[in-house]
Amino acid sequence: MTSGRAPLISSLTVTAVITLGLGLLPASSTAAPAVNVTFTPKLTYVTCPVDEDLPPRTKCAKLTVPLDWQTPNDGRTIQIAMRVTKPRSDPGKLGLTWNPGGPGSSAVNMHEFFYSLMPDSIRDRFDVISWDPRGVAKSEPNLKECTPVSVKPPATGPVDWDAYWQKTAALEGAASAACFAANPNAAPYLGTWQVVRDMDAMRAALGYPRWNYWGISYGTRIGNAYARTFPNKLRALIEDASVMANESIGRFGATTPAGDHAAVEVYSALVGNGQAYKIRAINAYLNDSVIADGDGSVLDRWNFNAVLNSLARSQSQYRVMRDLVNNAYDYVTKSERPNNGGQVADLDLDDFVPVPDDDFIIPNPDSDAFIIKFVSCADMADRPTSADLARMSREAEQNYGTSYGSVGRASLCLGLPSGYSPPSMPADTTIALSNAPLFLLSSGDAATPWIWGRSLANTFAKSRTLTVESTTHGILAVLSACINDVVEKYLLTLRLPRTDVFCPYVADKPAAKVKKTSQGNKAYVAG
Repeated sequence: MTSGRAPLISSLTVTAVITLGLGLLPASSTAAPAVNVTFTPKLTYVTCPVDEDLPPRTKCAKLTVPLDWQTPNDGRTIQIAMRVTKPRSDPGKLGLTWNPGGPGSSAVNMHEFFYSLMPDSIRDRFDVISWDPRGVAKSEPNLKECTPVSVKPPATGPVDWDAYWQKTAALEGAASAACFAANPNAAPYLGTWQVVRDMDAMRAALGYPRWNYWGISYGTRIGNAYARTFPNKLRALIEDASVMANESIGRFGATTPAGDHAAVEVYSALVGNGQAYKIRAINAYLNDSVIADGDGSVLDRWNFNAVLNSLARSQSQYRVMRDLVNNAYDYVTKSERPNNGGQVADLDLDDFVPVPDDDFIIPNPDSDAFIIKFVSCADMADRPTSADLARMSREAEQNYGTSYGSVGRASLCLGLPSGYSPPSMPADTTIALSNAPLFLLSSGDAATPWIWGRSLANTFAKSRTLTVESTTHGILAVLSACINDVVEKYLLTLRLPRTDVFCPYVADKPAAKVKKTSQGNKAYVAG
């Protein structure tokens, strides 16, 4: 693709009336009254960066919106980064936008990737718009002066979960509190309640009467909140790898071990070759020992579980995942043989650590570790204590094994206040849109388990689900005619299948060999 760089042109100003309503709040909260406020979003086209690989007919833009939609005329504004690619033939009356998840993933950095996956029929009819939500990558406000802290449970042996979570609450909670305090004009204003109002201001500024929206992972929270806040402003809604309806921080973390376990079991069923048995044997070994290679890399029960679930999120990595399991199992069996003369398998751990695509990384390291916390904790008001977290860990350990006990997502809000932003998570009431949405689900998705998407789909009248037999997190890039035909037809005609659809597993081509990259002790993935 050639880079399409738009010349700097004068600002285009469009007046939009944005209706501010707090929507559905928890029963314990006091609902603020709806306020009608006129705000003029300012859309400015700018020269595209020379280092971006963009499709032809792409323009770069910035949208000026209020820092706080609760007080939109107080003079504080931010700019939202955008990329807009026009159709090849049609004049472009339809706008298709999307979000890749996180919270914190950059759609702007992935604009060419998303566009490349769209069939010609979509690229011929739709404008394709990518934008970074506030605080992410190229959009303001960015977090500064934040230092991540991570506490890891003991590598082997029993875990005192009460002591672990007390230490984590003290250290990680203090780091989150310090970052929040250092960013008074950013941290409290990153929640999805604000994001969906930015999104509607963008729609109005671009001149679309209604959006076509594709949300992936956390992006489905945006889609859900937008649908309930601006139900008449959606033409089509695709929710891919959905978060749960009426989610809470506590349930978000407590249900994660079940999703991780399901992903391993579904992967094992698809790949076969005794993978489930081997994974259980490796986990049993790692409860008492670690695996070290000649380069000093160490595989323990925590990073083994983390790497497995990271690889499982893309079925293109199944070959790498299988090689890791086979090699680690070979190492374990040779190490446990009494008469092998100390011989162990030749295991190079560098071969199995996934390398993240640069497009999926937040450029601002200060934002990287904290934006997921500030967004999630703005959206969900509950605050599990260290005692709550210890209880969740013990239950997960009992049900699935020690390596599943970290329940990190439930600890996202340690050190953070509640009520600093209007929550965006609606109750699980039923909503009827003029065109019912399509839900894309993966049977063994660890990040957003299948039942989460099913529960959200049940809150949208006449919605349909499409489930693919896979552990892939977000089936946007899965190459399957069963999937692509349904999605393409829905976007073009708004016609859904008569019944829910099940698509069989289709193996990807082998993935390229990966290299080692630095990773933290604990990875929080909200989906």
